[in-house]
Amino acid sequence: MSFLRNLLKPSILKSRTPFPFSSSTLYYKTYSTPASVTTYAGLEPTRPDEKPRVVVLGSGWAGCRLIKEIDTKIYDIVCVSPRNHMVFTPLLASTCVGTLEFRSVAEPIGRIQPAISTEPGSYYFLANCSSVDTKDHVVHCEAVTEGAQSMDPWKFKIAYDKLIVASGAEASTFGINGVHEHAIFLREVHHAQEIRVSEEEKRRLLHCVVVGGGPTGVEFSGELSDFIMKDVHQRYAHVKDYIHVTLIEANEILSSFDDRLRHYAVKQLTKSGVHLVHGMVKDVQPDKLILSDDSEVPYGLLVWSTGVGPSPFVKNLELPKVTWWKDWH
Repeated sequence: MSFLRNLLKPSILKSRTPFPFSSSTLYYKTYSTPASVTTYAGLEPTRPDEKPRVVVLGSGWAGCRLIKEIDTKIYDIVCVSPRNHMVFTPLLASTCVGTLEFRSVAEPIGRIQPAISTEPGSYYFLANCSSVDTKDHVVHCEAVTEGAQSMDPWKFKIAYDKLIVASGAEASTFGINGVHEHAIFLREVHHAQEIRVSEEEKRRLLHCVVVGGGPTGVEFSGELSDFIMKDVHQRYAHVKDYIHVTLIEANEILSSFDDRLRHYAVKQLTKSGVHLVHGMVKDVQPDKLILSDDSEVPYGLLVWSTGVGPSPFVKNLELPKVTWWKDWH
């Protein structure tokens, strides 16, 4: 298997020859020039003077093996699949840990069967098959669309002389709740990409954020930074450039302490590699903080140390309450 240099994502794997028009029209907006619109239609039944059309649903092991071996001098090939490449699934595990690159385990359909890119009667459609009409020898398809601004799926029909259903299988979940939402099945390239952590994700996961510049926050930041400098850099040198500590305080750190002690704490924290941020947190999300100026701080570990207040039990006591800061001022 030769290496894949580029995973293309066209709706049709060639643009050299438009296929016959029918009464129903499919509009396709190209990926390269979103402003331009090209009109296509479903494939009509073949004429007596044309080669018989073999429609293959799927681009997995069975479908691609047939596409590769079929005699294109006798048949035209039309492949319909939401995936424009074949995946060598036994090697997907190696891509998760970096032993192999993703392009090493995928082969584009146009390279498996060059006729799809060169022959006027052979095509590839980036689409899903929604139903099969065996009486009229027609498959009903919906084009695959992606992205937040994607259009509704375009529906079209393809007439066939011979139909190969090789749409594959799906992972068994045994009806267990939450599997589809939280598990990764490792059957597609994008599954392996989800498992393999990016450089940006490494920095986020190893970013320790402390909110609150009081005694607890300052002490924890200092201890954690010492641990990183003395132990992590020696024993886990491969992550030393990713792990770091940020201390966020809305006012001054150790604001209730003497100025000399505050300046000394700032100097020591900075020296030990702690990044000091002056700001107020207005929102906490699962993987990042939003500050009052709308800046974002991604984190892997979040420690909240912004002081204490009365417990719910004390709050609910029907007794006179005294706010100490008002009494002292």
